[in-house]
Amino acid sequence: MGQRRNDSLWMKWGMLVWVGAAVAGCAPEAGGDEAEVGQAEQGLAACSYVITTNTYVGADWWGTLVFQNTGTSAMTSPTIAFGVPSGVTCDHDEPGWTHTQSGSTCTYSRTSGLTVGVNASYTFYYSTNTNTSFTATNVVISDPSCGGTVPPVTGLTANQKKVAEALTSIWENDTPTIDYAYSENIQDGRGYTNGRAGFCTGTGDAIQVIQCYNARRSAANGNIMAKYMPGLTTINNRFLSTGQSQPSTSELDVIGNWTADWATSYNNTTTRADFKACQDQVSDQFYYTPAMNEANKWGASQALSKMALYDAYINHGESGVKSLTRATNIALGNTGQVAPAVGHNGITESAWLQKFIEKRRDVLAADSTWVDAIDRIAAYEKLRRRGNWDLSAAVRNDVRARDCWTTTYPFSGYTVRNINADGTWSTPGTYTFSCN
Repeated sequence: MGQRRNDSLWMKWGMLVWVGAAVAGCAPEAGGDEAEVGQAEQGLAACSYVITTNTYVGADWWGTLVFQNTGTSAMTSPTIAFGVPSGVTCDHDEPGWTHTQSGSTCTYSRTSGLTVGVNASYTFYYSTNTNTSFTATNVVISDPSCGGTVPPVTGLTANQKKVAEALTSIWENDTPTIDYAYSENIQDGRGYTNGRAGFCTGTGDAIQVIQCYNARRSAANGNIMAKYMPGLTTINNRFLSTGQSQPSTSELDVIGNWTADWATSYNNTTTRADFKACQDQVSDQFYYTPAMNEANKWGASQALSKMALYDAYINHGESGVKSLTRATNIALGNTGQVAPAVGHNGITESAWLQKFIEKRRDVLAADSTWVDAIDRIAAYEKLRRRGNWDLSAAVRNDVRARDCWTTTYPFSGYTVRNINADGTWSTPGTYTFSCN
């Protein structure tokens, strides 16, 4: 018997506490303290610079970064990337700049040339959607004149992505069909859990969906979720100021029936396209793109590895995945976290993925509640053993953790589905549990 909604959604955030990282929302967290104001000197290839000012004044909704070019050549078209708190969105481009956001990393690039001479300083301004002050993390400035290039993100093909999302949807909703209309308070301390990726009202990513939806469609044009923004904002401000997940839904309940309105927003043929597009956008921003970046970083080039990392991002969030990759590298002797790891000292992609799966298995097994979803990870191990690296063969979750490893793990109870290489799926009439 399948699960309508398993506990993986709160496991994603519970793991952030388990690994000792600060909980900062359903969106992946920008971690690390590498950017020390006034003294962080960092470089990419030959680039050299010093960050002399790094502030974000919440009362003004305005951030300032000042850097000095301490290199030997002038910068001609700098790119500025930095981390913001989870749940925060960069939302403004100064003249001459344009930005993208992947998870909690905002990357600003030039739309025209800009020269920053040797020993010269440049003041960069940005804004976000939060009125809570913070310090940007992991500030990285790159420039073509420095000789360094940032590798492009290489993701899954359209069909491979369909397969990856369908398999994750089994763990989330017990069906390969993505459930955009889903909304429920699963009593996990994070308010209402919603949609295709379990966007939470109490952890900073459900509000991202509604903000996107509001930008596409007004209340007068059928957006019945717009009325919840005051309540969502109240909850989100409390979340941002405390760093703690918010269980309260009363701010939404006094306005209307949140779960019914969420479902209606997708089920209504007039509003469906916009509501679906916003869920897809936020899911890609917080989970898919960061997962592809993580795969590229460690040299995991095969579709199966990328699919496994994508599911881990949905399940554990950015901080959880980074903890898992660190543990994976250490277990394989890459204690220096050399990237790419695949190819380093003979590490193969199969060995890297196997160890990553095992480390994730151990995290799931370490908690008496989380272990109930442990069969989730066995599916990726079966695919690895079968060598279905490009996902060209059908994917079937007819495997339990106890089939792959000697420990008698509990049975998670997911309904067995067969997902074809083009993303279409069916429910097999018969099957045999096996990891081979």
